[in-house]
Order: sequence, then C-alpha cells, then structure tokens
Amino acid sequence: MGLPPAEGDHMTRTSRVGYWAAVGACASSTAYAVAQLLQLTGLIADPYDRIAIFLPSLLLAPFFVVTLGVAHDTAPSSARGWRMGALVLGVLYATMASMVYVNQLGVVIPGERIGLEAYVRPWTCCAFQEPMTAIDLLGYTYMSLALLLLAPTYRRTLLRRLLVANGVLAPFILLQLYWPLLIVPAAAWLILFPAAMALIAREFRTG
Repeated sequence: MGLPPAEGDHMTRTSRVGYWAAVGACASSTAYAVAQLLQLTGLIADPYDRIAIFLPSLLLAPFFVVTLGVAHDTAPSSARGWRMGALVLGVLYATMASMVYVNQLGVVIPGERIGLEAYVRPWTCCAFQEPMTAIDLLGYTYMSLALLLLAPTYRRTLLRRLLVANGVLAPFILLQLYWPLLIVPAAAWLILFPAAMALIAREFRTG
C-alpha cells in the first residue's frame, strides 16, 4: 500500500476536476446559446433545433454542480458557508433542469415522431404557461441565485461583477411565468453565464 497523497497534491487534483467541470459548463452553455441563435434564424429545422438546445442544457447541469462542489471543497473557511449555499441551490437547479430536458429528449421528441403528440403534450417545454416551462424557469432562477452567493467569495473584481450580474437576472427569469417578454433582459444570460464559468475555470487553474 502506498502512502496517502499529500494535502497539496489532493487540492491540485481537485482543482483540476473543477477546472474541467467549469470548462464543460462554459462549453455547454455556449453550445446552447449558438443553438438558440440558429433556431431564431431558422437555420435548423424542427426537431433538430430543439435537440441542439436541450442536449447541451442537459449536459450543463452536472458540469455546473461539479463546479460548485469543487469550489466549495477548495474554499477558504471564510467562504465555505457562502459556497455551500451556492452548491445547494445548484443541486436544486440541476435536478429541475435535468428532469425537464431528459423528458424532452427521451419522451417528447421521440413521442412526436411516432404520432403521440397528444400523449406527450403535457410534458413539452418551453412555451408560455406550460408546466415544464415553470419548472425550467425556477431551476434557472436557483442557478442565478447560486452564482450570486458565489460572488463574495472571489477576489477578482471582474469575476465578482459577472457573478452578481448573473444573480440580478433571477427575477427576470422567474417572472417570465407571468410576463414572457422578460426573456429579452434575461437573454443576457447567454453571455454572462459562459463568461463567469470561463473565469471560474481560470480561478481553478491559477489557484
């Protein structure tokens, strides 16, 4: 049996996991943003446009939770409470988002292709006043609040501001339950979230 790894070595390996998780979150959210733009311009036909949106969204959930978990594990003692709160909210987001997107990819889209539109209609997302849309919006509200809780735990000004900006989006996301036009200001997420994940990846890399 070998000796247990030194604490410094453990932190290096843990930070590496966090780095790649943050890179994955950045990449999957960027892929989602590109798919949304392609859908708006009509360059991808249905249902492939929805697949291109839902698949990276499904991948984003575990990447984001692992990022938060490693951020908590590597945090100084003064930041651990804030980061634990962020992790809890992140788990809530991932649970809700995963439920929505696995249903779209595994039930709704395949069901539509074999003529079961009426059967799968209650599970569709993401139009106004659909049940799955409400769950999705609440999930992303939790994500925004998780990033807001992370903000005080980082020193770099740009990262803190990006995290706060993501947190400020929370009411614009949730209130789309009643005013769908709030998607316009909420669309800032397409830039703010990948940028925040890229800077968190840098934090893991540079320590």
